[in-house]
Amino acid sequence: MKPEFGFPSAEKNPEPSEPPGLPPRRRTLFLAGSLFAGIFAIDALTPQSLVVSILLDIPIALTGLTLRKKATIAMVALGLVANVVAEVINARTEGAVNPIAVANRFFSAISFFLVGYLTIRVQASALEAGMFLSERNRATREKKIRTFLGEISAETDPDSLLEEVSRHFVSLFDAKGVILAPSGKERWESPPHSFPPSLWSFPEGEPLPGGLSLLSGQPFSPIWMSQLSLSPLLEHNHASRGAAGRIAFTAPDRMEGKERFLHLFVLDPGEPATLSILGEILPVLEEVLHRVGLLRHLQEYNRILLRRNATIRDLVYGVSHDIRTPLIASGMNMRLAIEGAWGTIPTEFSVILEQTLHANDSILDLSNRLLLLSRYELNDLPVTVEPLRLDLVISDLLRELEPLLNRKSLDISVSLPPLPIEGDTPALKRLFLNLVDNAIKWSPPGGKIGVFFSGNDRALTIAIVDEGPGVPQTLVPDLFERFGGIHAGSGFGLGLYIAQQIARRHGGKLRYEPASPGSRFEVTLAVQRSIVE
Repeated sequence: MKPEFGFPSAEKNPEPSEPPGLPPRRRTLFLAGSLFAGIFAIDALTPQSLVVSILLDIPIALTGLTLRKKATIAMVALGLVANVVAEVINARTEGAVNPIAVANRFFSAISFFLVGYLTIRVQASALEAGMFLSERNRATREKKIRTFLGEISAETDPDSLLEEVSRHFVSLFDAKGVILAPSGKERWESPPHSFPPSLWSFPEGEPLPGGLSLLSGQPFSPIWMSQLSLSPLLEHNHASRGAAGRIAFTAPDRMEGKERFLHLFVLDPGEPATLSILGEILPVLEEVLHRVGLLRHLQEYNRILLRRNATIRDLVYGVSHDIRTPLIASGMNMRLAIEGAWGTIPTEFSVILEQTLHANDSILDLSNRLLLLSRYELNDLPVTVEPLRLDLVISDLLRELEPLLNRKSLDISVSLPPLPIEGDTPALKRLFLNLVDNAIKWSPPGGKIGVFFSGNDRALTIAIVDEGPGVPQTLVPDLFERFGGIHAGSGFGLGLYIAQQIARRHGGKLRYEPASPGSRFEVTLAVQRSIVE
């Protein structure tokens, strides 16, 4: 970020409380060098008997505060040189060498080595302690971050999520308060979330401050607040400093197609690594907000679908009931009229009644199929899972269809061993009744129909084979879809779709293969499996 926008860069991290001037290490080295020069000057100007060089241990020890081993070694070496040079100057000034002064300077040199060694050891210990403390703080921060992310991941409402985030951030950053303020590209929006709730925030509709408005239209990495740009936020909340960040915040259920941003303000954070922690958390928070917003949108959409499904169900049930009742009544009346319940009727009128009765039965059949279809689609069909013998179910329905078989002189071959499975007897009967009825319908007079079995102890397959014309190749891909098998003389195109739904609810499937000649429909079912809800 550019400082001219009112936001100093995160790398410089200028603390308002940090004194101006040289960095701490350089100030320490400057102080040690100044003391060294002063002590050397005094030592060179005083008599030999007064060995001031012992005071050079002070600047040597001061280099320990810089945590730089090289600085300490250099200061020890300079101390040794300065000790010798000062003795030479003193001896030339006094015209003779004082043995006692030389001995004292020798012991001073030894003290340089000892102080330098101890200083280096202290530096190493300080570095180890600092690294240990840093690792402990890092582990503590990571634990807090994991706890924070774990707790917010369970939220499903954006407003509740932001309230939790503001509350957790106060603890995570040891801050005076946290504010989460949504905005558009140019103005503040509502509602802001803060902890504690009494914190002041920018009013809704007010333009973004200068620094933020210049950076509008894009998120930015965490930075320290600018006193100039965000002074109202700091002044109203009696804060001396703070950190700021911004992420994209799109709520699809509320602001579709409109760019929104979420500004984060941490007031007076006590955590030294505030910016780096924010840099790790904000991208994750952005993803969580997007996920929660999408989840809320999907939940609302699902509620709309449920309401629509209920309306469709009630409509289908009502219409089916209202249609079936008069159709059944009119059908009974027409049959009674044909049978002569009201006297003999002309042949022409009898033919018309037969045609009308056939059309009436077709509409009633369609009504029943649509009702059944809707109940499968809405998963509103009561089922009973029970042990049954599938071979007996198929044998019963074949006996019911025997008049149709005889009418076309069809020869049916059945090869079914005992087939114990679990399932819904009426639904399975409806499935195979549809397939066998189709085979009878499309078989030529005098043709053959076969019902065969194959399978194992986990699944069984029943194949129904006929010698009809087969299914046109263009219809095969959509054969088991709603209205997918409609062609000349095929009916409503719902029977195979319903049969497929029944097979799937029994853990299986229905598939088609062309035969030579005719068609082959295979039903695969799980032997022991509860019906799929």
